[in-house]
Amino acid sequence: MPNGNLDCFIDKDNTFLDWATWYKVLLGLASALVYLLEEYGNPVVHRDVKPNNVMLDSQYNEHIVDFGLARATPESDVYSFGMVVLEVGYGKRSKGIIDENSLVDSVWTLYEKGVDALLDCVDRLLEGKFDEEEVKRSLVVGLTCLHLDFMLQPQMRKVVQVFMNHNEPPLNLPES
Repeated sequence: MPNGNLDCFIDKDNTFLDWATWYKVLLGLASALVYLLEEYGNPVVHRDVKPNNVMLDSQYNEHIVDFGLARATPESDVYSFGMVVLEVGYGKRSKGIIDENSLVDSVWTLYEKGVDALLDCVDRLLEGKFDEEEVKRSLVVGLTCLHLDFMLQPQMRKVVQVFMNHNEPPLNLPES
């Protein structure tokens, strides 16, 4: 793919995407997961949704690659999508369980101070050039998708509705 994968753009000073492109990619990835998990017939679980497995074509349209073969549940893809959202918003990759928990904990701690505090973790390379409401909604979506109780995770269809329609009520973020 001409633009590589998402990992090429997260936490890299020499490559950069603006917020509108990031938002487009997140919406596209969420839409692809709706198709795979809810519309295809039998759910197709990717099992390894992460920046390395999201390729970008010349127009920055996303293409999911490297489907895992092990059994997993749709909720594992919802969880992984949530991690991608936090990595994009924060501008940092999580590398392993310790860093992953640190990333989630950092964003969660800001959220507990109030949804406006989430803006404090936005990728510095965006230099304040982003839609604040989109960023806050995105990070709340990410945190909701990361809930360990799969019954409290949102359906991907609802995630797409929240991304596409700013009048859509935001997701309710359950307690930590």
